[in-house]
Formats: sequence, structure tokens, C-alpha cells
Amino acid sequence: MNEDGLRWIYENVVHNFVNFPPLGYVLAVMIGIGVAEGSGLFNAGIRALVLKAPKRLITMSIVLAGVLSHVASEAGYVILIPLGAIIFHALGRHPMAGLAAAFCGVSGGFGANFLIGSIDPVLAGLSQSAAQIIDPSMKVNAAVTFYFSFISGFLIVILGTLVTEKIVEPRLKQYAGNAEKNSS
Repeated sequence: MNEDGLRWIYENVVHNFVNFPPLGYVLAVMIGIGVAEGSGLFNAGIRALVLKAPKRLITMSIVLAGVLSHVASEAGYVILIPLGAIIFHALGRHPMAGLAAAFCGVSGGFGANFLIGSIDPVLAGLSQSAAQIIDPSMKVNAAVTFYFSFISGFLIVILGTLVTEKIVEPRLKQYAGNAEKNSS
């Protein structure tokens, strides 16, 4: 980080960007995700998964939808978290517990998922660059962490459901909603 180093970074920014190993994967994946997101496929799928679930499995379906929403990037944070609160409220449960379950699933889904997401090619490219320091012929596939992520996805769903139902929800007071405002 001296004057010559900063000059070199500035002069080679295009070369570094174009030769960044995961760039091709990321562009292809982002085009596919953009088409699916723009068509409403992800939003419809997430809503259908949550709204059609039996009442006793609603927490699990919200956490599962959160994990799967990782493929659609921000769709989980924008759509599912408020939807989780709304569904819990409609079922007479505390909306903050629904919000927490959805947040758990969405946040956990960025590190563990049942599908290859947009971050996987980036991580594979970075791993390939590091591995090529030792073996220049090394190629790392974007699905290199698939098995770990797949199993971890189940752990997120199971643990997120258990923590929400056994720890978070019992500690919340009974939700009164607008009753407090109407009584004053």
C-alpha cells in the first residue's frame, strides 16, 4: 500500500476484473437469477411454500423458505421476513417469532442451501486462485461445497424451527396487537 502499489492497482483494474476467475460463472448465474426473479418465479414459489403448509409445520416451512430464498438474493429479506410475521399473527402467534424464524432461514441460507447459489461460483473462484499457488493446474468447480451446504441446509431448518418454537416463542409475552392502543 504505497504510491507505486496504488498506481499499479489503478492501471491494472480492468485486467484484474476481466481475469477474475469466477467472473464468467457469476455473470451466467446472475442472468439466470435475474430472469427467474423478474418473472416472479421466486416470489411465487416462496409464498406458495409458506402459505400452503399445514399449521403445525408453519415454522419449519418459513425457515425452509428462508433457506431456499438465498437463490433469489434479496427476495428473502424483502418478502419472506415480513410475510413470516404476518402469517404468525394471522395464526394467533407472536409476529416477532415469525419474523425471527424467517430471518433465521434467510440468513442461514446464505451459508447453507439445497441449491447452488450466486455466491458459490465466487467462492470457487477464490478457492481456485488460492489452490493454484500450490498446483497451477488445479480447477475448482462451483459445486465444490454442495454436499456440505446441502446437509447444513437441513441443520438450519431443524435448528431454526426448534429454537423458534422452544426458545424464542415461549419467551415472548402474549401478543396483544392493537388491543393496547384501543384500550387507552
